[in-house]
Amino acid sequence: MAGRNDAAIAAALEAVAQAVGQQPVANAGANAEVCMLETFLRNHPPTFKGIYDADGAQTWLKEIQRVFRVMQCREVQKVRFGTHMLAEEADDWWIGLLPIRARWC
Repeated sequence: MAGRNDAAIAAALEAVAQAVGQQPVANAGANAEVCMLETFLRNHPPTFKGIYDADGAQTWLKEIQRVFRVMQCREVQKVRFGTHMLAEEADDWWIGLLPIRARWC
């Protein structure tokens, strides 16, 4: 059962990583970005800790996407804001992926 959960979590996080790799680096105004992040956080998005729970990973993605449906933000902002909500193991994974992501761009 743990292997199935690992695969679902890895697939969800890989989808985020691929989205980042496909996005150009945007130089939006810092104030606009802060405003968008504040709006995002006011919608109380859930955090994802990377625990071995496939249903939890799917629920997290669904809730994050639900917030994005009400916001008018670019794809690159969705990646930034979504990864901002990673915690513990998931955040460690993301931080470890950043040097690899730099080679993609």
